[in-house]
Amino acid sequence: MNTVVIVDDEQFVRKGLVKMMDWEALGFHVIGEADNGEDAFAIIRANKPDLVVTDIRMPAMDGLELIQAVAEDGLDTEFIIISGYNDFRYAQRAIRFGVMDYVLKPVDKEDMTEILNKLRGKLEEKRREQERQRNELGQRQIEALLRGELRGEELARWSAPWVEAGAEQYVYVLVELSSDQPWEQETASDTSQIRSKLQEVFRRTASSPLAPIIYEHRRAYGLIIPDLYWRASHHQLAGYLQEVLHQLNQEPGWQYRAYTGETIHSLEQLRHSYRSAKEAVAYRFVLHQQLLLQPADIEGISLVYKPLQEHTHRQLIEAVEENKPEQIMQSVQRIFAECVEERFSPEAIKTAIVQCVASVIKSIREFEGDDQELRHIEAIIGWHDHNITWTGLRWLFEQFMCEAAEMISGLYRTAGQRGIYKVKSYVDHHFHKNINLKSIAAQFYMNSAYLGQLFKKSYGVYFNEYLLQLRIEEAKKLLKQGDLRIYEIADRVGFNSADYFVIQFEKLEKMTPTEYRNRWK
Repeated sequence: MNTVVIVDDEQFVRKGLVKMMDWEALGFHVIGEADNGEDAFAIIRANKPDLVVTDIRMPAMDGLELIQAVAEDGLDTEFIIISGYNDFRYAQRAIRFGVMDYVLKPVDKEDMTEILNKLRGKLEEKRREQERQRNELGQRQIEALLRGELRGEELARWSAPWVEAGAEQYVYVLVELSSDQPWEQETASDTSQIRSKLQEVFRRTASSPLAPIIYEHRRAYGLIIPDLYWRASHHQLAGYLQEVLHQLNQEPGWQYRAYTGETIHSLEQLRHSYRSAKEAVAYRFVLHQQLLLQPADIEGISLVYKPLQEHTHRQLIEAVEENKPEQIMQSVQRIFAECVEERFSPEAIKTAIVQCVASVIKSIREFEGDDQELRHIEAIIGWHDHNITWTGLRWLFEQFMCEAAEMISGLYRTAGQRGIYKVKSYVDHHFHKNINLKSIAAQFYMNSAYLGQLFKKSYGVYFNEYLLQLRIEEAKKLLKQGDLRIYEIADRVGFNSADYFVIQFEKLEKMTPTEYRNRWK
């Protein structure tokens, strides 16, 4: 709301103007009246109104002298002159001084309404330009402070409004805007709108006319918060920031989080406060349930960089390759729980996810599948370039793994129909070597459990039974053909142990190899 002061030595004109216009509807609020230029000047200096509506002719100090005094004092106030017909030349002079407009007595309501509407637009544009310049200057000053380059008189001039308002301490706050699916909500992340919203909420919560300067970091917004903000809101710093976050998080789909640095007594120490706030950001996942993180919250908690446990990783990959959604969900839950319980650093979490994703992509490519056909492939590969919530990251990971499991299952079926004959042919020609289901599956880039099921379905017998039959049939031929010793025959048909060969032969033929040879002869 724009503020306005009415100045006229004729009371009925002054009061009539206040009552005639619907100031509030036009975007103005009358904050003072005066019947002479000197009193008006005192009111203007004390309240710094956006607009002064003044008569030309007044005792002590007339309208033109008032305008000159305000200009010489460096006050940025707009003026509308009220003049009689005979004072038109004075009004023209006032306009040359930069006065917004003039109105002839008696004041016409429609003319005044038109002028105020035009002035309101000008004031809004001027305020936006001032805010833009202030933000640009603030960005440069904060950047210089973070580098430790702003000191002395320049720093004193820049921080004067806060010091004059009573600020004694400061803290640097990093505000992060996250989403469960940030890549699908780019239109909602307009930086200018976010900056305006942050400034308004921080200022309003503190009931302060001073809006904070916002510095745009790569993935967060930095603000210098003076202690007068939380003192004005009758809170400690944590309570004030909790209220700010509560107001910010009314918008669905986005989550605002704040990370504070150490409290400092001089802006020359801002770099120290910034660094401690940045340290708190590293705990955004392991302490994901807290929307506000302060130095005390992370004290004594050390983040670690370590690989994911091998059996946890293996269980997930096996569940994906066997397309078991329930086991996939359980494995993902264990992985994310391990990251939190073991206090994984952001780099360790990124490495763990990359490790699992890479294993799945490898399985897809081994079956000549195209991993780029996966709907979530780009998101899961580039998630760390977005401000994603912990819940959103887990959901994305689950979706990718379940989607990949479906693709791998389809590839298995296609490859199985095409390749099971090749597997059988290979076994028929290499049964005498040291082979088993696991080694054959690895050679043909297949999951061993799936290969076993496919072999049974295709040939009506389990793989190990088929391999044993081949070896025993070959052994029977060798027993008939010559006088090779039993251990030599066992070795030739693929048994590592002669005793085991004898046991398996007797199990199938109901007699020992020696008895079989003797009976044949």
